[in-house]
Amino acid sequence: MHEIKFGTDGWRAKIAEDFTFENLKRVVDAYAVHTLLLNPNPKIALGYDFRFLSDKYAAFTATLLQSYGFSVYLFDKAVHTPMVSFTIVKKKLDSGIMITSSHNPYTFNGFKIKNKYGAGATKEETKAVEKLIKKGTIPKQKTGNIISINMDNEYVNELRRNVNVNAIKKSGIKIVLDNMYGSGAGYMEKVFGNYSGLTVIHGKRDPLFGGINPEPIRKNLLELENKVKVMKASIGIAIDGDGDRMAFVDDKGKYIPTHKALVLHFLHHLKNRKMKFKFVKTIAGTALLNTIAKEYGIELLETPVGFKYIGNHIIKDKATIGGEESGGVGFGYYIPERDGILGNLLLLEFLVKEGKSVSEVLASLDKKYGFYEYDRVDIKFKEAHRKAIVEKVNKLESIGSIACKSIQSVNRLDGVKYIISDNEWILFRFSGTEALLRIYTEAPTIKRVKENLEFGKKLVD
Repeated sequence: MHEIKFGTDGWRAKIAEDFTFENLKRVVDAYAVHTLLLNPNPKIALGYDFRFLSDKYAAFTATLLQSYGFSVYLFDKAVHTPMVSFTIVKKKLDSGIMITSSHNPYTFNGFKIKNKYGAGATKEETKAVEKLIKKGTIPKQKTGNIISINMDNEYVNELRRNVNVNAIKKSGIKIVLDNMYGSGAGYMEKVFGNYSGLTVIHGKRDPLFGGINPEPIRKNLLELENKVKVMKASIGIAIDGDGDRMAFVDDKGKYIPTHKALVLHFLHHLKNRKMKFKFVKTIAGTALLNTIAKEYGIELLETPVGFKYIGNHIIKDKATIGGEESGGVGFGYYIPERDGILGNLLLLEFLVKEGKSVSEVLASLDKKYGFYEYDRVDIKFKEAHRKAIVEKVNKLESIGSIACKSIQSVNRLDGVKYIISDNEWILFRFSGTEALLRIYTEAPTIKRVKENLEFGKKLVD
């Protein structure tokens, strides 16, 4: 029987191979048992994306949970992941499920659990579900109900309450939006109404995602880059396949690593919104945030990779803003979960407030703080080689250098991160959802970024 494990953000597997109705039932049964232990009459939100069979998987899940006594708020159409979290918070529900595998290839699907706060399930919560899956416990039959729901208007109104959309429109800023064929399509358009400055690409459903993975990284956003250049737009923005991550392209048509989006969000809330807040980033986040936080006396915390860790900080203190290197950003005054649409809207609001182009803002940051260049490579590996890879990576500490540069310190919060200087580091970390070794690095020049990645690849080859 296939072993089911929850990774960084849910259970994901190949459709019809391991993501089957049989295995889905095992997961739903375990989730139900776990949830019923906390509340005998649970109310939950259930959403699904544009992927193959997502609607069928959702209907199957809803029917099962109904038979276990759940009140299931099932969306009447495909929605993005933030909608599930938003609905849990607004309707004060006990939990939520999203049928999606986020940015994975179209051959995958997945099962995300959200807790009563709307945040991703903690490691402890998913471990408890995994144990119940192994036990094969089935809940007792009990009559529940399925309620069809649509929260589009409430969601759009909430976005408008949090962002000065009128100011953005009055500025005349020219925007190109790439929905990446995902279920987040339509929401940004509703927020802006009939704004002629907004151009949308890939805004329809395509379960094949146009032949690319719906992950907002440069190789998947080449068309967005080109569209910005051709239209001479002010900015290009993107959201991933399930709408919880963001990315952007500057006014010159250049993809900007999402680290810089976190920096701009930090500065916007500090300078323009004049908020008192603490900032949380993952171990893979840019060191530029540390530099700016120190300069302004803002408390900065660091977590393992995975937004659920950031979400926990937001739950404890709503005066918290947090983000991860993959483009997920959350705001304590909203919900303790990522929302790529709100993230992009706040980025637009920042640019309008600054009265500068993206490239001008970034150039001023480089001038003041120096260069912080970043990249990442993902290397497929066989499980039998994991131990050897770990040994090679750990041995670097005793060697004391990487690519002829001295190691200043080591951080083992998640994987192994070697710090070389204030703006140079390299992180080796196994993915929590795929058989991949991720190598992340930041350095003051692209040349040194490439050197570090080449060093890392040769080390584990």
